[in-house]
Amino acid sequence: MRDASPPSVSRLYAGPFPALEDRVIAAFFGRAGRDSGREHVLLVPSNELREHLLKRVAASGDGALAGVSVMTLYDFALRLLAHRGIFPAELPPARMAAAVLATAREAYAAGRGDFAGIAATPGFVPALSRTLSDLEEGWVGDAELSAAESAARERGDDRRANRWAEWRRLRAAVVRKVRAMGGMTRRRIFQEAVAGFEQPGYPFRVTLYGFYDFTRLQWTLVDRLLSSGLLEEVYFPGTFDPGGNLSPSFLYAARVWDRLKAAFEGNVELLDDFPSTDVAAVRGRIFAPEAPPEPCRVPFPVLSAPHAEGETRLAARRVRRWLDEFPGAPVFVVARSVTPETLAEWERAAAEYGVRTAGRLDVPLSSVPPVRLLLRMLEVARDDFPRRKVMDVLSSPYRRLAADRGGISPRPDLWDLLSKERMVVSGADWETRLSRAPRRRRGEDGEGQDRDGRREQLALLSAEVRALRASLRVLAGAQGYAGLARAVRELLVREFRVVLDGTPEGERDRRAVEALLAVLSDLEGIPDREAPWPGFREGMEWFSSLLSAQRLFVGERGGMRAPGAVVFGDAFAMRGVTGDRALVLSVNEDAVPAQLEEDPLLPDEDRDELNRVVRQADLPDALSLRRRNAAEEKLLFSLPAASVRQGIAFSVPRAEEGGRARRPSRYLLHLLSRFAGPSVFSEEWEAASGAVAERLPRSPFGALAGDGPFSRREAALAAWRAGDAPADAEGIPWGRVRGVLAAWAARSRGEGIFPGPAVRVRAPAAHSASSLEELARCPYRYFLLRHLSLEPPEEPEEALFLTPADMGAIAHDILHRLGRDAAEGKGWGDAAVAARRAVARFSRENPTGLPGLYRIQCRVVERDVARLVEWERDREAARQGWRVSGVEASFSLPAAPPLPALRGRVDRIDRGPAGEARVVDYKYADPKRGGAPAEWIRNGLSHQVPVYLAWAATLSPSPPVLSAAFYFLRNGLSVEEAPSWEEVRGEWAVAVAGWLSIESAGVFPPLPHHRFTFAGQTAPRYCDACPCKDHCRVSPAYDGSESDPGAVAVRVAEDPALRPVAVHRPGKG
Repeated sequence: MRDASPPSVSRLYAGPFPALEDRVIAAFFGRAGRDSGREHVLLVPSNELREHLLKRVAASGDGALAGVSVMTLYDFALRLLAHRGIFPAELPPARMAAAVLATAREAYAAGRGDFAGIAATPGFVPALSRTLSDLEEGWVGDAELSAAESAARERGDDRRANRWAEWRRLRAAVVRKVRAMGGMTRRRIFQEAVAGFEQPGYPFRVTLYGFYDFTRLQWTLVDRLLSSGLLEEVYFPGTFDPGGNLSPSFLYAARVWDRLKAAFEGNVELLDDFPSTDVAAVRGRIFAPEAPPEPCRVPFPVLSAPHAEGETRLAARRVRRWLDEFPGAPVFVVARSVTPETLAEWERAAAEYGVRTAGRLDVPLSSVPPVRLLLRMLEVARDDFPRRKVMDVLSSPYRRLAADRGGISPRPDLWDLLSKERMVVSGADWETRLSRAPRRRRGEDGEGQDRDGRREQLALLSAEVRALRASLRVLAGAQGYAGLARAVRELLVREFRVVLDGTPEGERDRRAVEALLAVLSDLEGIPDREAPWPGFREGMEWFSSLLSAQRLFVGERGGMRAPGAVVFGDAFAMRGVTGDRALVLSVNEDAVPAQLEEDPLLPDEDRDELNRVVRQADLPDALSLRRRNAAEEKLLFSLPAASVRQGIAFSVPRAEEGGRARRPSRYLLHLLSRFAGPSVFSEEWEAASGAVAERLPRSPFGALAGDGPFSRREAALAAWRAGDAPADAEGIPWGRVRGVLAAWAARSRGEGIFPGPAVRVRAPAAHSASSLEELARCPYRYFLLRHLSLEPPEEPEEALFLTPADMGAIAHDILHRLGRDAAEGKGWGDAAVAARRAVARFSRENPTGLPGLYRIQCRVVERDVARLVEWERDREAARQGWRVSGVEASFSLPAAPPLPALRGRVDRIDRGPAGEARVVDYKYADPKRGGAPAEWIRNGLSHQVPVYLAWAATLSPSPPVLSAAFYFLRNGLSVEEAPSWEEVRGEWAVAVAGWLSIESAGVFPPLPHHRFTFAGQTAPRYCDACPCKDHCRVSPAYDGSESDPGAVAVRVAEDPALRPVAVHRPGKG
């Protein structure tokens, strides 16, 4: 039995975490209750390690631990001060943030300083708080900043010297604010704790466990503990070679190791945990400088998953196998970073495999739904009720509906559509545009405008917006932080509803509401004299950033202490957690090593300069570097191997959810190369290493193959797929699964991807040129827009500038006004006057985007139109007898087989002295784009010219000569003659009949431009601006499998009903 009595001489123990853990449990916790006059304190780097140690102690003894305690260094500093009767108060986050905001406003009120230009931006105060916190941890005060300022002035760098002087003033001002508000900075708390060692009599004996790095703030306390004799033992984590040298993977901790060895004067004992042969091999070769002379077996498995969701399933399968093979053996799962989505996926997969989990995850308080709704309300009030944010608020299930619905069920989805149709953007649009009739959409004939109860829903929407305005009015009237707290609390009570049930979501929301109410209580304690209220808008931005900076623990409380629980957390939270086996997830190049962003206010270059100025051999560097952190990342990658005894595995997703390939981390490839040789540094790394023990295919059914173990659902699905009826079908919708499988099989044959065949549709009474072109471009889009009237509404918020179509609409309106005067014999009028009227009309009916840019673009349109008007005036004398006969002339033609009935509207028709007819089509486009090639017309891909000429041929008196021209207005006037009517009419009519046969057959395939040509030529990129591209699985914008576009191409080539597509638009390749 190991002696648990305190050592007579302070000792330094070093070794991997399992060895340290065994010794500290036997030696430190074995002293419980043996010394009634003293308290033995174990100092650990994190609360996660504290929880883990308490779990291990509880599992190894009777749980009686009188006279011992486990805490962090900061908690111990507070404990030392409390023993002396000093009870320091570190300001709560809300008050600290208010102090920093007040300091920044006062410091940059005059507009002087390097940060004056960005001091008013929303992210400045949080960034300043983080930087000041780093200065505190680095023990950087006035003396250190003055030294950096002097060094800069000595070398003639006045700009850098002024920057250090600015930092000195900012830090001192914040310290004064904190003191005036009744608090103490962390640096001051440690200073007071260190000063107390001058008065002996502390009843503590201290053991330091698990630290491999210290900030200067921490080291000042540790150094005083060393010199005072209160520090009995130090447990330093690391791996060592047979000669006692620190391994390359722990070089980040080398300076701390040398400092501790010097402090203990060589009184060091290296501990060994006697790991398995495989784990020992990994520890010995991880980041080793040389590869072996001959390749050998890789002593750890690698899991290869198709994507993140597959990775969690494969991880749960591996953990289940370990637990089955080694019952009771501790296992943990770790990743470099863990998101809430990753944790949720892991918990779902682990529950399916019967794995008890305990996740260590905290999330921003602002990400929890009730708080996110509150922040959205604040943004709505601050930004004058922007449409999208208002719809987020109105559709949230956490908000109480305020309006009297009169038995009408609210339809937030329809509210969103109605607000888009009426082009609501923000502000007064909610009153003015909601009461206005919507713009007529294509395919609507005026009937059915009240379908889906739109009139009632519109009234309900208006009432909800008015109620929201009334409820948020109290925020605008808040004066001071206390007033803001009362207004927000009133808003929470009156407008919110939170279901506090026993579900995990209910527990998460309860914790979020408690944390939010605590923040509001802190706000009420902010003194207005020391932290004046910045005003409504800046105050809302500050409050939003405050909630975004708060963290909320969403894992199971006490979960790390649960027997048999598999803990999952990020690399920092899991430092010191041990087990027999560990699984490291997401070891990809984009995640390991982590690429940290530099401090925007104090970048690495400035940090390095300050470190050089204030560097002392017996102290750590003052500030850590963000980008140059390779040594720390290597240590974090190595820690799992130094924390297990029996085995370790790594997991690598091969692709993102969208399909983009992901590469393994260079750290993992380097480790593989230490066994398999340099051939692993290639695209074929899996085969070269031979380490991939499990490879989950992308196919869901391929995942059912292999050795398993399988979950109950997977086993049932595999048996059913093999033809065996499921023994227990309860809770599993086998009928739906069968239908999905049948649909997948049909989809691979090109069936079910698009409507048809034999879809019954009612052909339109007459076709326009645009509808015929849409049918030829993409029959699927034609079906959605023309037959189903499913045209997605425009997003008014995205109208930051006028699109080419908008500018063309304004140009056509101007030319309509001028051409009408010309047709009446008044000549070409003033383009500026017509432009003002056209622009005013457009502004009333459409969003205009950024005002300055809108005015510039309208002037450009006016200039281009004026150029055409001047050109028309100049050539009037040379074209005697020619006149403008009509503008914006609507027409309709009866069916004349093989042509259908046609309708349309011509921009302009001119008549000559002998009755000639000339169709003019305005194009607000660059002349370089050109008009419609004759080959496109012959194949029924361009219809404007032939449709217009077909109508012009029916004019009375009958024109002896027909012609058409395109007038390109943008970037200089250009006139392009269209092909003659006699040249294209026959082949065009045949092509039109072919395209209409597709509609008659009731088959509407999508024809993406990257898969199908235009009469053998490259097709225009019409899919890029398609309103239906978000849900079209064959669009080039779809980031996924190419199997559907390939199936469509095969179907088009084989289906007789789609022969017109194969003839006029053959596929590529």
